[in-house]
Amino acid sequence: MKKVIFDVDGVLLSEERYFDVSALTVWEILYSKDYMGLPAESDDFVPNAITEGQIAACRARVWGNDRLLSWLKARGINSNWDMVHARLITTLWLMAEVYKKRSGGEKISLSFHRPEDLKKVGLTLMGLPIPGADDILRKWEEKVPKGLQGEDVIHHLALAMADDFETSTDWAELRSDFWTIHTEAFQAWYLGDDTYILLLHKAPYSGGKKGFLHNEVPLAPAESIRALFIELKRRGYELGVATGRAREEMEIPFKMFHWYEEFDPLYLATASDAVEAAGLFNCPVPDKPQPFIFTCAIYGRKRENYKAYLEEKMKPSASDQVIVCGDSFSDVLGSKAAGASIIGILTGLEGKKAAPVFEKAGVPFVDRITDIEKLLH
Repeated sequence: MKKVIFDVDGVLLSEERYFDVSALTVWEILYSKDYMGLPAESDDFVPNAITEGQIAACRARVWGNDRLLSWLKARGINSNWDMVHARLITTLWLMAEVYKKRSGGEKISLSFHRPEDLKKVGLTLMGLPIPGADDILRKWEEKVPKGLQGEDVIHHLALAMADDFETSTDWAELRSDFWTIHTEAFQAWYLGDDTYILLLHKAPYSGGKKGFLHNEVPLAPAESIRALFIELKRRGYELGVATGRAREEMEIPFKMFHWYEEFDPLYLATASDAVEAAGLFNCPVPDKPQPFIFTCAIYGRKRENYKAYLEEKMKPSASDQVIVCGDSFSDVLGSKAAGASIIGILTGLEGKKAAPVFEKAGVPFVDRITDIEKLLH
């Protein structure tokens, strides 16, 4: 077997829009009157007329000039939905600590089941200081043990905050009702009203957004990337994708840039496949950096094999040549667990600053995806 597998964000397509949308989502959940409605330091923006300057300012504030994103990425958290979740639950935790201190030990009670519930949460929290990015980062560094990776980081946070709330903190776990609320808010920003309705068959709770999906930016000229796919196939390589994006978020830009037709859809593995496997086997969603999505890209999205993928029983042999192209430590962990080798691509969040991460892991790397040809025969 000769196969090259591509991550999408930070490798083929810029992550910048995803990070912008993640910041807008955090901002909306905290400050929009549709959700918590907490008092903002600056005027709210109009979603369908938001400017690039407003987006940049929001992102700088929410993610502390991307320091929080870098911290999460370094710990194998690659999903923007999970990044948003980590930011929001820690914000609520810090506010709950202040409430407990001011009330002489009384603990706050919060409930998140429907989007409408967040308005009540906002009223409960009204008047408490809203922590900034520096406060969030200090909390993570203080409470998260070194070496903890991926979903374990967020699970640890959910357990650690339990003593500061009157009721269960199940809402702080991934894929809770609260997680679903803000992931749908994220989708409304990213997809825009029309595509959201088309794909999810319902109107967004908070609408009026144009969407960012059709403004994707390739990390090399789109035709050059397509030429790379064609050249690799000429050399005898099969192609695959292993991405933390949902299926439609991968397919729409791939079709727009005429990349989709260069792949066999059987080997286009996405987070949607991980969600499907979790439903079939009643298990946690095997997101990156777990190897499931990478293994799907290697052996195909075949339901009959999912159990073996989950149990990590199917891996390439020593004679196989399977190479993942990824931009993050999460890709290093996942590809190695799947039995594949990896080439680091320096067009992710950290840019060339990611080089030491790949060097430490003994991984070759190139400046951008179209440079991988020189490493492949």
